[in-house]
Amino acid sequence: MILFIVEGSKTEPRVYETIKKLYFKDEEDIICIFRSNIYGLYNRLKKYNSDFEDLDNVANIVDVIREMDPKNAEESKDIKLSSDIDQVFLFFDYDFQHAFHVLEQHPKCSLEDILKEDNARLRELLDFFNEETEMGKLYINYPMIESLKYTKQLPDDDFITYETTLEECHGQFKKAAEEFSDYKGYKGILWYKAPVDIEELRRNWELLKQQNVMKANYICSRAYSMPVSKEDVSQQQVFMHQINLYDDSKSIAILNSFPLFLYDYFNKIIE
Repeated sequence: MILFIVEGSKTEPRVYETIKKLYFKDEEDIICIFRSNIYGLYNRLKKYNSDFEDLDNVANIVDVIREMDPKNAEESKDIKLSSDIDQVFLFFDYDFQHAFHVLEQHPKCSLEDILKEDNARLRELLDFFNEETEMGKLYINYPMIESLKYTKQLPDDDFITYETTLEECHGQFKKAAEEFSDYKGYKGILWYKAPVDIEELRRNWELLKQQNVMKANYICSRAYSMPVSKEDVSQQQVFMHQINLYDDSKSIAILNSFPLFLYDYFNKIIE
């Protein structure tokens, strides 16, 4: 059984339904919605132990998810032991704008210090959730799930250049992504109950996969090509280089984690 844990209740379940229809038709899987950001996940896990040491199996992660929403308890009712789950994947946003929310509550702090603390927490989570067959594997959207549609007509040769700033993420990125995208409302990217061209949808996802993976490789190695190894574009590597990019230019590269997940899972790109 595969357990998918996602941050939000609106777009992420639709992404899950799309990739399930395209890539995981025959898999037994469950989706649970956390309904809070990645720092909420961090704080919940810290309640167990300051060093995550009491989180000795994946069943503990399921307990945390169940606490967040009664619907998750129903969805995961068949999970009794960690052995009931073969793989766990978590999808959360980088949540660049979280620093502004903290600043409002602690105006004496500096924005840069808050960002450093947020990044330290995220690094800790990435180190902890680094294996899907153990505690789970964490994937990060930069800056948020809307990065999935931040593209012109696929394939978009300019995708490598797209970046965003902390200021733009402060309440503006969702609108900016919708206005910029050639796939308004995710049409042509996400599955709807209404009839859609499944082959067009599949082609678009293969192109999304390719351009996100190649951009991840560019972020990590400055080579706009497919990586030699999936370790070259691991979530830890991407995060480290995104932080370096911010330190240099006060911006981060727009990148979505779902195409990267598919690359990791299948370790291939259909040309």
